[in-house]
Amino acid sequence: MILSKKSVIFILGTVFFIYVAIMLLYTYLPKYLLFLGIESPIITLTMTFAMSTFFIFPPLLGKYSDKLQNRIYFIMLSPLGTFTTLILLLFTKNIIVLNILIFIFGFFISFGTICFTLFIELVQNDKKWISYYNSICSIGNFTGIIIGGIFIDFFNIEKLFLFTLIMFLPSIIFNIFIRENRQLILENNVEISENTHKVGVINKLKEEHISKSIYLSLFFRNYAIIPILNILVIIIGFYLEINTQIALLLGINPLLQFFLMPFIGKKLKQKNIKGVLILGYFLSVIVIIGYIIADDFWSFLIFQVLISLSYSLFWMATTVYIAQNSTPINKGRYMGYATASIFAGTAFGGVFFSLLLALFNSNYYISISFMIIFPTISTLVILFNFKNN
Repeated sequence: MILSKKSVIFILGTVFFIYVAIMLLYTYLPKYLLFLGIESPIITLTMTFAMSTFFIFPPLLGKYSDKLQNRIYFIMLSPLGTFTTLILLLFTKNIIVLNILIFIFGFFISFGTICFTLFIELVQNDKKWISYYNSICSIGNFTGIIIGGIFIDFFNIEKLFLFTLIMFLPSIIFNIFIRENRQLILENNVEISENTHKVGVINKLKEEHISKSIYLSLFFRNYAIIPILNILVIIIGFYLEINTQIALLLGINPLLQFFLMPFIGKKLKQKNIKGVLILGYFLSVIVIIGYIIADDFWSFLIFQVLISLSYSLFWMATTVYIAQNSTPINKGRYMGYATASIFAGTAFGGVFFSLLLALFNSNYYISISFMIIFPTISTLVILFNFKNN
């Protein structure tokens, strides 16, 4: 049973446009920095710094939203701060100021991760609806990449922040109509005892054990993959000149996720979560090898299909596992840990990848070859340490 269908729909609308803006900005920011004349190692470091907000803030925000038992304040603050930051980005080309503003942008976007926590509570951990949420995020990513490529072909990369702002605006409208009935959420949580109406019910919620291996595997996989994806637009650009065609290759990844997430959600069961995780992480190893050997549109397309399958498998299994092994008193914290693990890997992996680029004189292919080891570690961590309660 969905506790508030209107709020569920408005959350989906909000996150769609948020992810359009996020993917548009972060996908083409390296190209924008290249336009400003920034060197490749500095571009990677800038992207790492920009995305570090996503491992610093989500656990803190999740923890405090659990403590306050109020998600809506966090959700409402996000669009206001993001809108203001995008306005300021329109007026700077200074790399230091730009880095600071991009960091602030990430800070306010981090508040939006609480949307996922509230959504899971409203749909009562239903894996079908969790798959729908992930699908909407994916189609938002696809839309941001595709329309970004088209826009840049017509209006040039220097208008990146203006177009990001335009695409973000509808999320503010949807955000206004989201509602949270915390007492109803608590009363309908499957882990609460029959005496849910009594004062102090939150303290009666059961703490569930979450296997720490899921956080380690997320960290190591993204340590390798995301720094590569951050400069993939540059690598593909060595072989293709049309931005729309590059955007299609980048966008096919989230587009396929839109269809894969609900399918995988239907097939997920408690007994096969571990196998799905292992397959998802192992495919990431294959994809990194693929990015080294790909040299035309069709070869890149094959490995973009594989990366979408990889992500869909391990992320659906992870989110369903956390949702079904947590309660309103700890759900925000556990989801925050998952997000933090992803972007901690992204940040530290980005620094490592930048050092490799500097060491090998911006030779992308030699640098990428060193990253194969990390999703391999993720696969082994799940294989030997994951325990599905």
